[in-house]
Amino acid sequence: MQKKHKPSGGATVAAAFAGAMAVALLAAPAAAFDAQQLERLRATKSCERCDLSGANLEHADLAKAKLAAANLTGAKLKGANLSGASMVGAIMPKADLTEADLEAAAVQGANLDDAVLVRANLARAVLSGAGLARADLRSAVLREAQLDDANLTDAKLGQAYLTKADFSGARLTGADLTSATARDAKFYGAVLVKAQLVQAELWGADLRRADLTDADLRDANMRSVDLIGADLTRAKLRGANLKGACVCNTIMPEGRIDVSGCKLCASDKDGDSR
Repeated sequence: MQKKHKPSGGATVAAAFAGAMAVALLAAPAAAFDAQQLERLRATKSCERCDLSGANLEHADLAKAKLAAANLTGAKLKGANLSGASMVGAIMPKADLTEADLEAAAVQGANLDDAVLVRANLARAVLSGAGLARADLRSAVLREAQLDDANLTDAKLGQAYLTKADFSGARLTGADLTSATARDAKFYGAVLVKAQLVQAELWGADLRRADLTDADLRDANMRSVDLIGADLTRAKLRGANLKGACVCNTIMPEGRIDVSGCKLCASDKDGDSR
């Protein structure tokens, strides 16, 4: 009978070490920032398509910086000044933008999934088509921001300031807008299925053709909102203020289509005092 070869102790240790290293390599981040590109950004405020993933840019002055299509995955941008910056198509999942200033920044089509934007200033920022799924925007300022066709699925927008922001066609499924201020905001054709809008300030908001199925609107201020063609199937409206709301071809919580306000809605189009 042929005797089986038994590996030596040294070979066993080497094999174990190699296995541990392989596991460590697999667990390590797939990319890290390029130091030369980071220095170039600091010096010139221009680094389009650069790899800045994981870079520490806290409180950096990047006003009007050119960062289109840059990779800022997991970057630390807390308190950074990015006002007026061009970040179109930037890759920024899990970036920390807590209290960052992005006023009037161009962020169209950027990926900000899981990003932290708590108390960030996004007034007049353009985020059309941006990915903000699960992003944390609590207490953020998005006054007059453009978020049309953006994906805000499961985003946190509690106590955010959304006055006159444009969410037309945006996906806000499961989003939390508890106590958010969205006066005169535009949600035309937006998907707000299962959204939390408890005590939200929605005075004068445009909710035409919005899908509010299973949304929670308890105690929300919905005075003078436009609900033409909106779907409120199974929505919770207890305590909501709907005084002066435009209800026409609106699917009510019980499934009934309400056309009672169509004439009033038509007469208000010429002189709405919202």
